[in-house]
Amino acid sequence: MKIEYVVLDENLKIEDLKEAVALLPPERQAKIARYRFEKDKLLSLAAGLLIRRAIGESPITFGEHDKPYAESGVYFSVSHSDRVAAIAVDDIEVGLDVEEIPDESRLKIADRFYHPREREYVREAADRCRAFCEIWTRKEAVLKMTGEGISTDLAAFDTTALPLSAQLYSSGLGDYCLSVCSAEPLGEKRIDISELELKELL
Repeated sequence: MKIEYVVLDENLKIEDLKEAVALLPPERQAKIARYRFEKDKLLSLAAGLLIRRAIGESPITFGEHDKPYAESGVYFSVSHSDRVAAIAVDDIEVGLDVEEIPDESRLKIADRFYHPREREYVREAADRCRAFCEIWTRKEAVLKMTGEGISTDLAAFDTTALPLSAQLYSSGLGDYCLSVCSAEPLGEKRIDISELELKELL
């Protein structure tokens, strides 16, 4: 499995990247244009460029739950948060989520959306904010792998316990958390994570 991510410079402007936007399919260009805020436009651009790097010119089709697939047989999942855009690429179904680590005020959400054992995991962690973010991204990664979305009861499944935990991998990215979920147990599967410069995607 390969994970690549980009951290966007705060001084970037979409106006300066018109040539990069032009590299993307019309649907992605339209999506970028619909965003109101500069940061959202840039994140959508970065996500589009990461997909282009991963699947080349392969057309994208949509399966159950409108989950995107590359017709070439490459499976991918993209996510972005604040200034980070990321993609996971594999030869089987995969889900990815990345989130900025929240402050303490967000932790109460766990009472509603986390399984009891996940709440215990957060309570006992040395860094509770990071642990909270790890669980949140794991849950999102599961739902993106299955394509079900957040209509699912998030408290109904436990990402810290087998068999689900064997399909999950989490990593810190500075002030962010990243998690991936594979359709199968990861076992000894190699997971390569690399940071790219935006210029490497052009």
